[in-house]
Amino acid sequence: MRKSRWSGVVLICAALGVTATAGVVAVRRTGADGPVTSSVATVSAPTTPPQAQKTTPTPTPTPEPTGPTAKVPPLAAENRTVLQNPLYQVGRIPASKCKEPTSRATSVSKVRTYYTQFLSCLNKAWAQVMREAGFQFYPPQLQVYSGKPANQFCNLTSTAVYCNGIIYMNADYDLKNQRSYDPLWTRTTMAFLIAHEYGHHVQAMTGILEASHTRENHISGKDAQLVESRRRELQASCLSGVYLGADKQFFPARGTWLQKWRWTVRNRGDEWNPQRTHGHKNNHSRWSRAGFEAADPAACNTFAVKAASVS
Repeated sequence: MRKSRWSGVVLICAALGVTATAGVVAVRRTGADGPVTSSVATVSAPTTPPQAQKTTPTPTPTPEPTGPTAKVPPLAAENRTVLQNPLYQVGRIPASKCKEPTSRATSVSKVRTYYTQFLSCLNKAWAQVMREAGFQFYPPQLQVYSGKPANQFCNLTSTAVYCNGIIYMNADYDLKNQRSYDPLWTRTTMAFLIAHEYGHHVQAMTGILEASHTRENHISGKDAQLVESRRRELQASCLSGVYLGADKQFFPARGTWLQKWRWTVRNRGDEWNPQRTHGHKNNHSRWSRAGFEAADPAACNTFAVKAASVS
């Protein structure tokens, strides 16, 4: 993780891929409520001083503490947000009842159509989940681009980016995969990536994304910070699996398509990258498939497990 040259923004650079592809998550870190003012009751001073005491008062002994102090542990709110979030209590999420988009990655416009239709289905499923969990739902924006991106604020140097409520997808990556590799792998990769970035949007709506960034900023040591990053990224991949698992009968996710998706998530690790931000391919497969099999966000509490499970 590094702080960018833009004030108030934290960028998380992610490396996830069979090849050296990357994703970035950026979140604006600003106070939501602005400055807080408080009023204090004022007592006027008496016009004449009270009469002096003629006897020396007996000092009152300081009482011994009889219970725990009232100090709030550091990051208590953030820890509750990531560990005990209402998202984990909603149960199996509803199926969007959407089929896989029929557009194929043969042109930028068709890539855009695929992601636009997929995003509509993701919104349909997750909107109900957010309401049941007690959070406000708002759909993310989508920008599918080719060539050099115009938005430099979000540092769009990767194939898939979630930044300030916008999902950015680089169509050039999909076009290259369609031309050079297995077209079915291209489809499973596209489905995984858009749902993974949407997982970050779910984290943003539930407060998990911001709380995890805060925890990471207060952790001492690079290795420990990378563990926190992997918890966040593996949860997004798990939530990607949750959506697909809920909709598998309608998508449909079965047969050869499902076999290729399992291969895809089993081979998207960061073990080749010195910046271990996303997790080894074995753990990536484990969390993605756990989400798929459960179709329940409760299966995605990556913050409650030992570091070895998110290595």
